[in-house]
Amino acid sequence: MAKTYDIVIKSTGMGSGEQVLIDNLMKGFIHTLTQKEHVPQHIIFYGEGVKLTTKGSESLEDLAELESRGVKVLSCGICVDYYDLTDYLKVGGITTMSEVVDILSNSELVVEP
Repeated sequence: MAKTYDIVIKSTGMGSGEQVLIDNLMKGFIHTLTQKEHVPQHIIFYGEGVKLTTKGSESLEDLAELESRGVKVLSCGICVDYYDLTDYLKVGGITTMSEVVDILSNSELVVEP
């Protein structure tokens, strides 16, 4: 039986390098998740990563697909407020630090792309 897992995304990009490259890598990572049978229980976005769940993100369709398959898509409320994105959230919900700590401390595996 496969382990349950959670994903934490803290920026709009994956890895380091030119912004266009790392943004494309993250977009590809999220899209590839939609192709997998075994999806995470949660995807938690914080820092600049919350921008991926808001209006204009190229990953909204993939995140909505994952959400429809039971993945809880969660954006850090402090971060959404900081970037003034509350009115632009398009997929998932807002989470608290307490919920993030509970999820991650009970996770069998935490993946950070």
